[in-house]
Amino acid sequence: MSLKKQATKGSMWISITRTGMNVIDFAVYAYLARILTLEEFGLVGFCFLFIEFANTLVNAGVNQNIVQRKTWSDSYAASTMTFVFGMGVVVAACLVFIGAPIAHYSYSDVAAYVVASLAPITIIMSLQVVVTGKLLREFKNKQMGTAKFIATVLSAIVIITLAEMGYGLWSLVIGKLVNAVLEYAMLTYVSQFKPRFHFDREDNKELINFCLPLLWMTIMTFLHRKASNMFTGLVLGPASFALLAAAKKGELVINQVTMSSINSMVVPSFSRAKEDANIGDLYIKMVAITATIVLPIFMGLAAIADPFVVVAFGDKFAPSAGYMSISAFTMFSAVIAWFLPNLLISRGETKEAFKLTLVNVTSNILVAGITIWFGVKVMLISLVVTSFLMLPVRFGIVMKHIHIDIKKLITSLSPPYICALGMFFAVSGSKIYLDGFITHDVTMLVALIIVGAISYPLLALSLFYKNTLMQLRELNEMFSKKRVKK
Repeated sequence: MSLKKQATKGSMWISITRTGMNVIDFAVYAYLARILTLEEFGLVGFCFLFIEFANTLVNAGVNQNIVQRKTWSDSYAASTMTFVFGMGVVVAACLVFIGAPIAHYSYSDVAAYVVASLAPITIIMSLQVVVTGKLLREFKNKQMGTAKFIATVLSAIVIITLAEMGYGLWSLVIGKLVNAVLEYAMLTYVSQFKPRFHFDREDNKELINFCLPLLWMTIMTFLHRKASNMFTGLVLGPASFALLAAAKKGELVINQVTMSSINSMVVPSFSRAKEDANIGDLYIKMVAITATIVLPIFMGLAAIADPFVVVAFGDKFAPSAGYMSISAFTMFSAVIAWFLPNLLISRGETKEAFKLTLVNVTSNILVAGITIWFGVKVMLISLVVTSFLMLPVRFGIVMKHIHIDIKKLITSLSPPYICALGMFFAVSGSKIYLDGFITHDVTMLVALIIVGAISYPLLALSLFYKNTLMQLRELNEMFSKKRVKK
């Protein structure tokens, strides 16, 4: 099978399984949002920030290192597992002895106990890193996705069962621990990799040289994505944190299903592309197709935020709708910038990828830290504006190593951008009109989704007929069974 077909099939399976996993995760999230208070919900979310950060430290760059190596070596894999497991133990200890006291000081005793209880997840994730790297390298996305999906379903059953028994937020803590154990066991089985520990100084040296820039880049990426949440929790408290977290949940789910699925295939596909391949043009094609698929979803979410939030999370989360609508507009710049770090990594420019991420996180932290004092909405609007202003700086870094035709990029992105905005205004206008006839939130939500599903393709075919046909042909080529040459 050609590289293009492998990458496309891999992205498709990642997207399919992530869709199932995120639907289940979202259902559990919505269920807990209704039975927990805003303060409890915010406390749990704040504690999970510690665990997410710890897991990014353990996983930083290791998968990319395993994927981009020309040959697979069991000895190198064992050395990597030893190194990463050691990191996992150290990071888990930091969670217990540093993270838990911070949670206690910032929130309560319960928060400290939650952080300490979740620390073992980091150790389990450290054992899982090499296994997932092997599966990604071999394009075994179907097997990996199936294993993760089964683990998600079983852990969701545990969470809901314990919640119904009155365990409250602890049902989520126990469920996450169960998920980590099941996921590791199933991934190890499908990868046919026998975990073992082995120490080799040269292997560790290679791993450190490759991963160190990516470690800092991963830390920066985490801060870049979570800056608004962290400042909201620290400055405005757990209730505001819960409202913003609910607003971000829809965005996160869509990102996992679409953008992250495609992005995960950038390094394995571009790093193995022919030397004479025009990576800049491949990037433009990828961004154009991604924008065509992703932007209408996000703009639709922005337009239907009011009924969606109430239906999904309940009336107490109604303020989250405004936050959700504002955040969705970040995707116009994110679609362009999302793949740039991995584009550099695929060409071995890890230091430049780190520099790019440093620019992103510095701007986000500064803007979020300054504007949060004026309220969540002011902060979110400022972050959207900043994301556009920073695009020239980002491209300036990338184009030192990879040429991208900016004029061609703008031409390719204009149709999906215009159609997505047109759909947003069509749905928003319909909502104002339908308010006088429809009073039930679920009915309104369904009606607005239908309006969006009709308006976007109608705009695309009427305003950009030739471009739409070209995109459809490209998608057909990617997913057809006919063999495509590299």
